[in-house]
Amino acid sequence: MTDPRSSTNSIVTDNVVAFIEKIPPFQFLDSADRAKLARTFSLEFFPKDTVILRGGERASESLYIVQKGVVKLALRTQVGKELILDKRSEGDIFGLLSLMGGNVARLDVTAEEDTLCYSIPAVEVQRLMSQHAEVSEYLMRTSVRRYMDRTLGELRAQTQLMGQSERLLYSLEVGDVAATKVLTCLPHTTVRDAAKLVEQSECSSVIVVGESGTAIGIVTEHDFTAKVVAQGLATDSSVESIMSSPVVAVERSSLIFQALLAMLTHDIQHVLVTEQGRPRSVLTTHDVMLLQGKSPLSVARHLERQTDIAGLAEGQKRIADLLPLLLREGAKASHLTRVVAEINDRLIARIFELAHRQLGAAPVPYCWVVLGSEGRREQTFKTDQDNALIFADSADREAVQYFEQLAAYVRDALKQCGYPDCDGGYMATNPKWRQPLAAWKSNFSKWITEGELHPTEDALILLDMRPIAGDPNLFFDLWSHIRELLKVGGFFKSILGSISIQHKPPLGFFRTFVLEHTGEHRQGLDLKMYGTGPIVNAARLFALDTGVDSTNTLDRLTGLPTDYLDQSLSHDLQQAFEFLTMLRIEQQLSTVRAGLPMSNHISPDKLTPLQKSMLKDTFQTISKAQSFIDQRFRTAVWAQMGR
Repeated sequence: MTDPRSSTNSIVTDNVVAFIEKIPPFQFLDSADRAKLARTFSLEFFPKDTVILRGGERASESLYIVQKGVVKLALRTQVGKELILDKRSEGDIFGLLSLMGGNVARLDVTAEEDTLCYSIPAVEVQRLMSQHAEVSEYLMRTSVRRYMDRTLGELRAQTQLMGQSERLLYSLEVGDVAATKVLTCLPHTTVRDAAKLVEQSECSSVIVVGESGTAIGIVTEHDFTAKVVAQGLATDSSVESIMSSPVVAVERSSLIFQALLAMLTHDIQHVLVTEQGRPRSVLTTHDVMLLQGKSPLSVARHLERQTDIAGLAEGQKRIADLLPLLLREGAKASHLTRVVAEINDRLIARIFELAHRQLGAAPVPYCWVVLGSEGRREQTFKTDQDNALIFADSADREAVQYFEQLAAYVRDALKQCGYPDCDGGYMATNPKWRQPLAAWKSNFSKWITEGELHPTEDALILLDMRPIAGDPNLFFDLWSHIRELLKVGGFFKSILGSISIQHKPPLGFFRTFVLEHTGEHRQGLDLKMYGTGPIVNAARLFALDTGVDSTNTLDRLTGLPTDYLDQSLSHDLQQAFEFLTMLRIEQQLSTVRAGLPMSNHISPDKLTPLQKSMLKDTFQTISKAQSFIDQRFRTAVWAQMGR
């Protein structure tokens, strides 16, 4: 029998060259280079169930191209559960990250059926990538895209956060958890008959469907109590009169996280589960609580039950406890920060309820806005306070004094809950950031039309503002004014562009890290200043330039017009931001556990070869974005600022 790993140089034919010329990135090569490369190929046969690469063992010495068959790529958790991450078939490549990542493979790669693969020796792959930039860029970019969602498992394994439960919240689909069968009725069904349906079933809700069978409303047990019994509504009324509409729904193939976030966002306990838009089941908070007793929902409910600031301060500790919990369950960085933001919003909303109990109702409409990372929904651990207050122009002296007291109450409450004052003074207790609507409009008009450097730097944090309490219409009025100003704010955006490229990625000419040489973080990298920060600044600038109203960095990037920024660069920026944010969170967790001050600095020596490679790639992506900014926004004023 022929050795399956023997060289097949003697049988390399035009058919082999024809095969690889259809496969990126080899299609980027000219015919002579393809023929030369083909002569280095070996043909390897792997019978069904053969383990080609095994995670934790010797790294691959070759790059593989599937010629025929299928292989699966899987990760085995610390409790022995296999998580299938991807499958590769004819023309697909595998083994690159193992080859580039150092001395061990990261994943199990197994033949799902009898499989033939071409293999390219590592030395040839390295030569190819060094001589052909387009090949190198394609291989690394596609590897990052396919692995990014699961690369962070490596970080979780290092901190022993992975695999505590076989029902992983962030890898399980809604359809696997929703235990309640859907109960439906028509809009003209009487309240009495609908109540009987609920009573006779094990359901706590009934879905109202239209003639097409799609959901148009939902009625829960709470609705029967609050809208019928409490208000004395006639039981022969139609169920349509008490239903909540529209129905919050997710597809059964959605992750549990998505349903969980919907519950938090809409403050509901029932989410309709659909299949191709048709009602199939209902996911309840009870289902989620059974899945994970210590859930974000339980933290949110706990905060809402507190009756004083001391209780909120005690409950706030549970928010910090969610970080390792969510990491353990496989949350992406963007999922984690959004959940934390939703719960922080609940905390602040509860503080305002307590404030009004003590101070009384506001004399005129107002809107409390949060700024910075909180405004972008990108908070992780507790940060300092960043907020401002907009109030109606009709406010008199007494109203102004009221809002001064309100700002002080909220500041003190947040401090008691563990949020320190902002060192930069971006707080509503500062009269500069507590103004009537007209004053806010005047400030932004001056900043945007005059375009001076220092006021523009002040405006950066304010351009991430998000309404969180009070009357949001004041915020929308202000933002509409800002949007109109930006249409003719080219000079202002140019200054923003100059600021956005101020911190260059710390990469040397030969893709080496440029480290700090002095101070307490000697030989370290600042992942915020040189990593997430430049992406945040770039995304903000792009959003303001194109009229995208989102404040979240990923939402800003995904909301850009398709013809504004190269879609490949946009996607790479999103993946880079996910990776850098999770790397920051892991670093912050490790310093907290060690009893050290929280830090965004990381030593490259503590990263694996794979993490180093990906970090370098993210820095290159940032450099490309900054080059785009340079080309689009550069003006003569840059020379005056030393850019």
